[in-house]
Amino acid sequence: MECMNLGWEFLKLGQVDFDQIDCVEAVSFDRNLFEKVDLPHTWYSEENPYKGSGVYRKRMVLSYEEGKRIFLNFQAADRWCKVFVNRCLIGEHKGGYSAFTFDITKYCKLGEENEFLVFLDNRSWEEISPLTGDFTVFGGLYRDVNLILTEKICFDRSYYGTSGLIVRTDVLEDGTGEIRIEPHLCGDKEGKTVLAKYQVLSPKKEIVICLTQEGDHTCRVEIPNPVLWKGKKKAALYTLRAELIAEGRTVDRVELKIGFRSVFIDGERGFFLNGEHEKLHGVAKHQDYDQVFGAARQEHWDQDMRDILEIGANSVRLSHYQHPQKMYELCDENGLIVWAEIPMLQMTEDRKVFDNACSQLTELILQNIHHPSICFWGVQNEIAMFGESRKMYEQIKGLADLVKRLDKSRICSCANLYTVKNDSPLNKLTQAVGYNIYFGWYYGEMKDSEAFVEQFHKDNPDVPLGITEYGVDCNLAFHSEEPKVKDYSEEFQALYHETVYPIFRDKEYIWGTYVWNLYNFSSEIRDEGGILHQNGKGLITYDRKIKKDAYYYYKAQWSQEPFVKIAQSRFVKRAKEKICVTVYSNQREMTLYVNGDCFQAHSKEGVYHFDGISLRMGENVVLAVSGQWRDEAVFYRVAEAESSYVFVDPNPGLNVKNWFTDAVEEEKLFPKGRFSVRDSCKDILEQDEAMAIIEEFSLVLARQMRQRQTSLPLEQVLRYMKKEVTDEQCRELNKRLTKIAK
Repeated sequence: MECMNLGWEFLKLGQVDFDQIDCVEAVSFDRNLFEKVDLPHTWYSEENPYKGSGVYRKRMVLSYEEGKRIFLNFQAADRWCKVFVNRCLIGEHKGGYSAFTFDITKYCKLGEENEFLVFLDNRSWEEISPLTGDFTVFGGLYRDVNLILTEKICFDRSYYGTSGLIVRTDVLEDGTGEIRIEPHLCGDKEGKTVLAKYQVLSPKKEIVICLTQEGDHTCRVEIPNPVLWKGKKKAALYTLRAELIAEGRTVDRVELKIGFRSVFIDGERGFFLNGEHEKLHGVAKHQDYDQVFGAARQEHWDQDMRDILEIGANSVRLSHYQHPQKMYELCDENGLIVWAEIPMLQMTEDRKVFDNACSQLTELILQNIHHPSICFWGVQNEIAMFGESRKMYEQIKGLADLVKRLDKSRICSCANLYTVKNDSPLNKLTQAVGYNIYFGWYYGEMKDSEAFVEQFHKDNPDVPLGITEYGVDCNLAFHSEEPKVKDYSEEFQALYHETVYPIFRDKEYIWGTYVWNLYNFSSEIRDEGGILHQNGKGLITYDRKIKKDAYYYYKAQWSQEPFVKIAQSRFVKRAKEKICVTVYSNQREMTLYVNGDCFQAHSKEGVYHFDGISLRMGENVVLAVSGQWRDEAVFYRVAEAESSYVFVDPNPGLNVKNWFTDAVEEEKLFPKGRFSVRDSCKDILEQDEAMAIIEEFSLVLARQMRQRQTSLPLEQVLRYMKKEVTDEQCRELNKRLTKIAK
């Protein structure tokens, strides 16, 4: 394999008719305007969140000998990709997160310069998921591009972007390890002896199985008493080596890491790994990283893994799409249980959307089926945001059936919006259900989380229930002695997690939880809590430099590594004479020293609240000690409260739900068959009269809608524009839109 990341050129093309690009001549561009770039690369920037087409070009001499096969492999390309080699269209790929590979042998000129042109478009397309989402679609060749050179007879790298070798493992009832190997070959094998030689190496690198058989035949291998992959207890990995032998000569090789483990989930008892119950204490994460956005590299994935291991999580939800192979490998090696998923966030009745979802799901599963860390295949996230229908149920069942056909050893799962009723068919179509719930932030009170899960379990005792998202936004600039919802203070985020997590933790029937989110992440439509273009719910900042207080709360719950951390240490200036000092630690005893006074406490919950701690004017040094572990903070007593600690919402009244008090008023404001602010931006964009009203209302909004091509409801976009528009203006906009019939 030869990495092709260096020496590319890039050019933005604007919003061309991408679906009409079937030859290089279909697009007019000045070849003198290319800029030099290396991969991974994205064209996104916060200053210019460009939505449109771009083209990458690379010219290189191929000096390989005759008789070889050449594959061009993309680890991902965001999101619709068309590839030309020497001006010939060799293929396209729809989906921004999975790998894909083309056989380019017949298009290449050996010993001469070859031109590679890769056209990409990151706009929202009706048939390519995600159609919507509260995260940024960056665009670009943001993962590796490789040339793979083989003999003519080889493992087929173009088979759904895999290595050409599909390997399934399982543990039988008697404890025997089972390996099922499914080779996919290409090349003319007629009249030739083609064999496949397989070796299985133990975690100690000892050969435990060696067999040779017909090259294109599937086979089944048993490993007596295998060393099990036991998550963080013991992440035992075997190695499968495959050699393809044609006419007595080795012509191709593939090597994969595999593991043996069994998973089971139950509505009452939760999740089981190898027959042992394991409560999943997890975090969710997106793939992007400050400054590089989607174009993250090995050092970024390594940093993320260090943060996950430090907090003590035993599971991770890699949302909302397929992540890099290296991330799944790190999870294998470190024993993390993984929820993997496709970017299905809106299911329309268009057959093309379903077909694309099937394609992305097939790629996700076949490219990653050998990873023992993956225990869940997620088929949808919050698709009920746009309503439910019988067609939707049929399509989700179709995705669930596809999971069963491809992989019976894992759990098919989904993540539902809190508005999905307990008796909805969406709770019956997969083997496990997660709910994304935000009581105490977007709606209701924090304590309502308990009533919600209790009622769900009462109504659905056989449905395995997990919590796949929960959290609140936080801006580290804001602090409060009396934190409250939507003050965006670090203290409210910590209070929320201290309050809500024990509810989920202590329910035996809840199989696991995923904090939303481990990191702040890019969301180009957001402007919330004083943070622009980010979802601020992370336990760690977008640049990974600062761990918020809530991170240490979870470290106290999950980690075995002894530590002490004084919370609210960024809340330096204090106006009150007496304060509560909070300490997070996984130690059972704590001593607090303040201005010569000593306070002692015991806790099994990981949280110490020292109430009534007196501060003198000026500097106060606070020391928390437990055995050899300690932490220090400095608080300054001031005469007046620090005004910069308080978030001032520039337009707190913008909330469509405040426009009506009953269903009758709601129907008048949003009449059926008429446009309104509740329609998707995508639908409004397609109606000229509606867009004329939008342009008159706000040229900024109209430009953003055209650039981003989002399917989010207009009202949600307007909420993120609170600095630019008032509630009264939005009401008037809605009134004008309702005059237009659909």
